[in-house]
Amino acid sequence: MDRRAIEDLRRLAAQDEQLTEREHSLRELDSAVRRIRERAEGFEEFFARREVAGSRALLAIEAAEAEVAERRKEIGEAQTALAAERDEERRALAQRALARAEDHLSVAEATLGRARADQDELEQQATAWQEELPLLEQRAADLSGQIPDAGMPASGAPALVAWASHGHAELFVAVRQLETERERVIREANELASALLGEPTYGSTVAQALGRVEHAVR
Repeated sequence: MDRRAIEDLRRLAAQDEQLTEREHSLRELDSAVRRIRERAEGFEEFFARREVAGSRALLAIEAAEAEVAERRKEIGEAQTALAAERDEERRALAQRALARAEDHLSVAEATLGRARADQDELEQQATAWQEELPLLEQRAADLSGQIPDAGMPASGAPALVAWASHGHAELFVAVRQLETERERVIREANELASALLGEPTYGSTVAQALGRVEHAVR
């Protein structure tokens, strides 16, 4: 076989490997950019609904506090009624009324606790988002130099979303260019391998085509 043609095939295999590694790197980079965009969009969505959610949480707390106050008043009245009763039958009824009032208070206090916990969780989420945003901005800045024509992102979640969208578009084009280049290399390698072997190798990867040729010359 033509030794020079075999070396050309080996060079094509090396080129294909390099293109594959580059494509893999760009796809990983695109995944990182997509995660930044998703988190930035999550930031925007959270703060877009935070005011409404905060108002609802406050109203729920106020309603629960009013219910607790009402149930405590009910207990006070039941305790007064019980203390005033001298008849055993009526005292038994008053005892049951007091027990019901205490149960109602327990339920109201549990509802108030949940309402306050919901408000605390909302505030914790807001703090977490605010702490995450500068980290996303720094991550985007770190990646920007690896993305063709992406530029440095500006501050703020909307700017991050715009930057990530642009970066994804640039990476999409870059990956498609690499795919086109790989297709050319694969096609050229198979044409060369087919000529060397005297039989078609079309559909093979470059490594497979090279392997068949190297096996044939052993």
